[in-house]
Amino acid sequence: MKTFLKFLVVLLTPSLLFSQNEIPTEAINGTYHLLEAERGVGNKQTQTKIFQYGLFGDTKVLAIAACGKCMPAIYTYKEAESKELGIHFFYNDIGLFVITYDNESFVMLKLSNKESVDFTDFSFSNFYSKNKTKVDAMTQQKIKEYILSI
Repeated sequence: MKTFLKFLVVLLTPSLLFSQNEIPTEAINGTYHLLEAERGVGNKQTQTKIFQYGLFGDTKVLAIAACGKCMPAIYTYKEAESKELGIHFFYNDIGLFVITYDNESFVMLKLSNKESVDFTDFSFSNFYSKNKTKVDAMTQQKIKEYILSI
């Protein structure tokens, strides 16, 4: 039995390690819980956002909205950066980055200085997950540590 378990771990480890290198899919779609509340409908605070991945013409995009009828923010999939980092990486024109944390969670951040390339100083960061338990266990310090690790 021990040998079987070791074999199973050795067999599955590569697929777990390299699963983030794939192109994002519609599995991203769904409702995500937030670490910190954000502005939603009518400037009321919301603890959830709706994520939807798809194509806008030929461009791969991630749309994030406060509700089903709300105007979404659009983030463009950055293929070169995603391949280099080994994770899904999205960016929008106002300087927000959406970076995959795991297969059901994302980190969003905005650098304090747009010209800074070391990703160490954020003017904004938040954590989004389909799993409420992961959100409850997350902190701003853990977000910073994750970003520095990649």
